[in-house]
Amino acid sequence: MRHHRKLTDEERRQIIEARAQGTSAAVLARRFGVSPRTIYNTLSKAKGTRPARTRPARTRTISTRLSARELAGLQAALARRSITDHPAALRRLMGAADILLRPVDPVVLDHLQAWGAQVANEGAAVNHIARKLNEAKLRGRPIPFTDDDMTTIRTFAGGLFEFAEEFCILWEELLAAMACEVDKALAGLATTGSDP
Repeated sequence: MRHHRKLTDEERRQIIEARAQGTSAAVLARRFGVSPRTIYNTLSKAKGTRPARTRPARTRTISTRLSARELAGLQAALARRSITDHPAALRRLMGAADILLRPVDPVVLDHLQAWGAQVANEGAAVNHIARKLNEAKLRGRPIPFTDDDMTTIRTFAGGLFEFAEEFCILWEELLAAMACEVDKALAGLATTGSDP
């Protein structure tokens, strides 16, 4: 007796009242032209409960398209950690997204901006020296390269090397922190029990 008819709000109210008075679900199903299951579902919904499920349902389902290369990369990364339960790994990584995708630390950002200003300032001085030398060469004059010019260029080069070293240190710290968060998120999923 499968009917795909949707009950109106008034019919639902009548079903609830009739059932409260003792009318059986089978009688109500015949009266309203629906299945007994529809009657029970209507009563459950009125009580604020849902029909029993064999397993708890997740609140959202998402899907995404991946290239074969992207999927192979994900599978290889999980395989290196001995993880075979890909959905569980993805759920855990999504759960850690707030930590993994947090914005750059303001202190680091200020440091990078200060470096940028320093490079722009010293770079402008080096550019001025280069223009001065090029102009002298084009006009056939003696090249006016002074000790101050050499000091400016050395200061600029030293600043660049210092920037590169400090940036590498910051980058390695960031990667280590992210790897630690990924390890925490995926802890316990390895099938062989080996450490990631």
